Amino acid sequence: MTHAKTLFLMALALAAAPSRAFAGSEALALGADKAFMNAAFSQPLPRPASGKWTVQMPVAQMMPSMRWFSLAVLGQLGGETVQGTAAPVGDIDLATLLNKQLKSPLKYSLGGKDVWISGAFDRQQNAYVSILVNGSEPLFFNVKGLLDKEEQIVSGTAKYTLRLSPNVINQMKSEIILENTVNEDDMVRITLKKMLEGVGATGAAVAVSGQNYKVFYTDDIKAGRVDKTAKSFTFILTEASGEIHVFLIPAELVPSDKISVFKMFANARVGLLQKDGKLKVYENP
Repeated sequence: MTHAKTLFLMALALAAAPSRAFAGSEALALGADKAFMNAAFSQPLPRPASGKWTVQMPVAQMMPSMRWFSLAVLGQLGGETVQGTAAPVGDIDLATLLNKQLKSPLKYSLGGKDVWISGAFDRQQNAYVSILVNGSEPLFFNVKGLLDKEEQIVSGTAKYTLRLSPNVINQMKSEIILENTVNEDDMVRITLKKMLEGVGATGAAVAVSGQNYKVFYTDDIKAGRVDKTAKSFTFILTEASGEIHVFLIPAELVPSDKISVFKMFANARVGLLQKDGKLKVYENP
């Protein structure tokens, strides 16, 4: 091998060395990133295409399930006559309670209008953010749907974007955000925890088998709109740990001529009766 050829090969080796070193560092970094993402979200990174990494992490993958509450749609266990041995523990006026949760303590002035932010549940076990602009019909937005889609709200003279900012460590700290589309300083941020506290403040209190429930009487929700043809009773219990248990009962399952029996938290039996415009609640029917 001639001297000139040796120098040429050495030059090629030196030119390639930084590239190989960089490639090795890049591979290590990508490996570390992959390990972190797998640990955090249990989702593998996509395979490289054409020698390049393109990381696609949709917001929905960051909060793959809404586990900040449990919801059960209850069916009847059976019934007994009003003259049974069940102990009455609640007598709730239905006209006063109907849709009361729509005007929660979370009231804001947006675009010159009063706006209430609250929450609701449906028979398909979905959780909703409810937005009530004064003078308009309430709107309902599926919380899970807000993970990867923004919605538009018109309030008075302004338009607002509604979205959910997820917290993957503590889902109850995920934030519902309403932001003016032309003025980012005009913004409302509410955690799911705060929203549910606002909802709870509007419910009727009743204690059954040592457990404290908040009770709601609402029109049903279909396709994000109020369905006045059907109604539901909802019992919400919040444990000391913060865990939330929602028990939804279609109102048509609660008759007026006998106590209808349901099982709620810790399998406690609860009796319900609609009579004289009241929801009558019984313990241990």
